[in-house]
Amino acid sequence: MIKKGDTIPGIFSLIIGGFTLIYIHQNPKMVVLGGTDGAGVGPGFFPFICAVALIICGVLLTIRGIRQHGEVDYFMLTEEKKNNLKIGALLTGFILIFLIAWKISEMFFLILPVYVFAVNKLFRRSMIFSLLFTIGMTLFVYGLFAKGFTIRFMP
Repeated sequence: MIKKGDTIPGIFSLIIGGFTLIYIHQNPKMVVLGGTDGAGVGPGFFPFICAVALIICGVLLTIRGIRQHGEVDYFMLTEEKKNNLKIGALLTGFILIFLIAWKISEMFFLILPVYVFAVNKLFRRSMIFSLLFTIGMTLFVYGLFAKGFTIRFMP
């Protein structure tokens, strides 16, 4: 079995970050600074920040993996890793259901609290925490995007 520790996810992060930077550079619509009006940030700003963060994390993970000298078996599936994969798959399914339901119903602020509550229950949060977090997150998203940025959540 190959033992590479954090080297493998580090290299993977470097590759994703690098491809993102290449895409931003080659796409003329993904301006990083100086949006459509020539001032401020453009549509490529946030993807650029994410790509740089991925590259930094990739470098740090790769260095950490090299320092582990192959002591950590990245591919060994422990019970914790199996549980994390199961949760990751369920979260992916929840996101797909959320996006499909939003597209079909066009009721973002009805679908969002259901999604947030379901994710909290998946993480085994208490009922009171799940309810309060769901209400708080829905109000936050509504206030920030619908009122603050005046973004309409129609597909």
